[in-house]
Amino acid sequence: MHYEDWKDNFSSLFLNVDFPEDWTGVRFKSAWTKSNSGGLPAKHQKDLLERYAKNPQFFCSPAKDTELMFSMTQVGGRLPIDGQYSEYPFPDQLRYGAVACFEVKEGQNAMKAQNGTCLGFFDKERLVYLSPIKRERENSGRCQLKGGKQYVIVCSTETPKVKGRFFLSVYFNQALRDVNIKRVFHPADTNSANDQVLPFFIPEEAEKLVTQTPVWKIKLVKESLKYMMTDEDEGANWD
Repeated sequence: MHYEDWKDNFSSLFLNVDFPEDWTGVRFKSAWTKSNSGGLPAKHQKDLLERYAKNPQFFCSPAKDTELMFSMTQVGGRLPIDGQYSEYPFPDQLRYGAVACFEVKEGQNAMKAQNGTCLGFFDKERLVYLSPIKRERENSGRCQLKGGKQYVIVCSTETPKVKGRFFLSVYFNQALRDVNIKRVFHPADTNSANDQVLPFFIPEEAEKLVTQTPVWKIKLVKESLKYMMTDEDEGANWD
């Protein structure tokens, strides 16, 4: 199939790689709206750096060191709008966007969010990862996070005041119970898209949860063993 024919019918080529058993993932549904489309800072100016923080933010704090992989997926451009189809590369539906991950620290670049802690401005010194700026259905990346520290993932369009819907999928190589992850809202973000604070499970990853025993249960059993077995049990035949 020639590329010209391929792009008329498809926009993405997926190679499915199953994550190892110690990986899990969650997904957020979100949108850029009038109150939270802050764009990227084109210059190193205080107002532009602070405007960036209005973008949708997702707080993440792992209990131990973890590798993080995330993917920002926009709504595909092949579906019609009001009966009209778009042409590749779907400029009227896909936005130029980027995904970034920052470490947030109290007294430095963090500020009080409506439901927790969020990034107060684009902080180059605490930037862990910044994806390329591109107008594609999916924009993803991976980075290393330190256990016990606080981070935010920020999804932005290139320019401010641009609206659009997207999903953010987040994967990490430790149990979900050991990661505090949620949507946080900058004071200027009115959440007009009605984003949920907590993410929802990714089906193919959530099935692993049923095979994992919570740490607190393992600890409880170990602590209880000395009370469950007595001298009378010594030499007993348990067949």
